[in-house]
Amino acid sequence: GINAEYGKQWYQRRVRGPTGGSEFKGLANIRQVNDLNGSLRDKYSKSEREMRCKLAALYRLTSHFEWDHIIYSHITARLPDNENHYLINPYGMQYSEITASSLIKVDKDGKIIDPGSTVLPVNKAGFKLNSALHETGQNIVYHTHSHAGTAISAMKCGLLNLCQEAIIVRPVSYGTYQGFVPNRAEQVQIKKDLNEDSHVMILENHGLVSVGRTIEETFLWMAQLTKACEIQWRVLRCGRDNLTDRTFDENKAFEGDLPVELECNPNGVEYGTGELEFESYMRMLDNQGANTGYPYKNAEHIQRPDTDIPSGSVPTYCTWNGGSTVRH
Repeated sequence: GINAEYGKQWYQRRVRGPTGGSEFKGLANIRQVNDLNGSLRDKYSKSEREMRCKLAALYRLTSHFEWDHIIYSHITARLPDNENHYLINPYGMQYSEITASSLIKVDKDGKIIDPGSTVLPVNKAGFKLNSALHETGQNIVYHTHSHAGTAISAMKCGLLNLCQEAIIVRPVSYGTYQGFVPNRAEQVQIKKDLNEDSHVMILENHGLVSVGRTIEETFLWMAQLTKACEIQWRVLRCGRDNLTDRTFDENKAFEGDLPVELECNPNGVEYGTGELEFESYMRMLDNQGANTGYPYKNAEHIQRPDTDIPSGSVPTYCTWNGGSTVRH
């Protein structure tokens, strides 16, 4: 049937690869997210190591969900040790290749402070969009070019209230896309376009943006926004007249953090917005042998060694026998 054929195609693309080889190249050869070993571990503070691992893992998730596009777009993170320093991907690496050590440290103008473990450059033009939104006080800026997100960004109707996810992410900001290299005036405008109480933005004819305080919450906002776009993209095939666009009382809509109410939490672990969801995907990556180095809050159900790599323990779902392919 259709589902069986889709499953076969997914396996061919994701596991075996288009030519019969594995896209992941086997667990023995998967590139580790946390490659901050030896001198690299001593080079960075504990908080920077943790941020590097989380951001690199987010790049891997973006590739996993196919929200990336070749080597383009960026996810940037403000470093906790210096509010004027940011981490960004090297221009030339695919998201599936990003590791903690490969991330480049730049200042607010995109000037390189630390080149990381590659010899690749920074796309300063691409950083301008993210840096403008960082100026609004956002710690994380997550920009994607997913198929559904880009499709919805080209629609005059914008994001419709067709599903729960579309309501959760409101209010949605809209930004006007002016071109590949925004000038200072356009950077100022994009800052104005982001409403003070918005966590997500649709860049017209361009793509999606989510912003937040942490990697975890910024990922969750993007996941909810992308899901809403995917649903709208699909159901519009039925025709606009066949759709129910729900109205709602904005005063009673979700405010601030996404709603989470834990009735059974015997360990008393407190989770911030997106942490439960992000942690579940870190287990997925670690199960593939990616060694995220994620500091799990509640790892009682995870087998793990007593190590600190770089700021928490990692599950021992499988062993990784290869070496890092990123030059140190």
